[in-house]
Amino acid sequence: MPLHKHNFKAALAYLDKFQFHGFRLGLERMTSILNALGSPEKSYPCLHVAGTNGKGSVSAIIASILHAAGYRTGLYTSPHLSSLRERFRIGDTMISEEELKEQIWRIKDFLERGYELSYFEFTTAIAMVWFAEQGVDLVIFETGLGGRLDATNIVTPMVSVITNVSLEHQAFLGSSISEIAREKAGIIKKGVPVITGVGEQPALSMILNRCLEMKAPVWELGRDFDIEEHGNSGIDYKGEFLKINGLCPALKGRHQAVNAGLAIAACERLIKQGFRVTDTAVRNGCRDVYWPGRGELLKGSCRVLLDGAHNLGGLRSLKGLLGRLNTTQGDKDRNFHTLLWACSDEGGDKDFVAMLRQISSLFGQIIITEPPGPRAPVTLERWIGSDIPKDVTLEQNWQKALNKALLNCNKEDLLCVAGSLYLVGAVREELMEREFVCI
Repeated sequence: MPLHKHNFKAALAYLDKFQFHGFRLGLERMTSILNALGSPEKSYPCLHVAGTNGKGSVSAIIASILHAAGYRTGLYTSPHLSSLRERFRIGDTMISEEELKEQIWRIKDFLERGYELSYFEFTTAIAMVWFAEQGVDLVIFETGLGGRLDATNIVTPMVSVITNVSLEHQAFLGSSISEIAREKAGIIKKGVPVITGVGEQPALSMILNRCLEMKAPVWELGRDFDIEEHGNSGIDYKGEFLKINGLCPALKGRHQAVNAGLAIAACERLIKQGFRVTDTAVRNGCRDVYWPGRGELLKGSCRVLLDGAHNLGGLRSLKGLLGRLNTTQGDKDRNFHTLLWACSDEGGDKDFVAMLRQISSLFGQIIITEPPGPRAPVTLERWIGSDIPKDVTLEQNWQKALNKALLNCNKEDLLCVAGSLYLVGAVREELMEREFVCI
């Protein structure tokens, strides 16, 4: 074997070339490569999670609960914050560099024989093979884009979860809520139970009609199970047979309470299918879930709120979380200090100005930058040509932008970093190196 094949960085560099192939929806390539690999996705039971917002959080909470219940649980999510290894987990452990390198080179051999894959298809194939080799008890797969034609939709799960539906990736998924809901509903399989938090029309009708068509039983938030918040941290869950009071989820905010409810409801469907998940496992799993960069608070030279909100629905949730932070501080009218903001726009149709307007009034200072990473950034040129407040600071280099933000923040001030998970991941890594710690 050539020497370069022993090099993890060389493997990552090879895989990274696929970032520039763009989105390629469809299942033909996945079907072909997985058949060649021996259909590894059929060797373990799984859950499948889709939705506009919250699907990663729901996936992480389910995995944490099942891990607490004693199951060897795989978790595949995207995108990653700092390391590609984050996308592939079993319990609390990420795939090792050696294992990831081996998987990349293995699939490279198939590509050299004529198979084709996009970047996300490549990583999905890695996940499906690695979980099979590791002998997991169950895997949670988070969709990447949409659902019907997403690379993960090759699986037939024990439970399907659709968190919510709002406008996103319209260039790929459709121009209306109904069209996007139809794509999300594409993960629904014949007879497979569905958990959903989609509560608004016309998206709900699209989901329910698909369930009827596929003879898939459906459990709706607010009808078949519910969550109730009390105080700033506790929630109660009431489902078909699990009734658990005083849960203390690690992930904060009303939207994360809803995500916890969806995750517990999914676990109820697993219990019905023979899995052993106790109240204690639910309590511990919600308390111990690790999902950084989503409403995560750090402290160092100032306080920092990191949140991956990157669409209008996510921004509404972030605005709610900020409102709670003000209430906790006892000063409901106080503006937060600084917002560090960036956006990506792969489809060229993101209303990035409307997103900024959702929360801009909450901050005394706004710094706009360009996110790192492979996705198409909203450039400063586009920001300059748009209708943004005159007092906004523009800084192309995200590290310089971060330094400007930190320079102006005192110990008790809050810096919020949002708009792009790529920006959040890079800033988080930088702050950890500067000895910021999680609160």
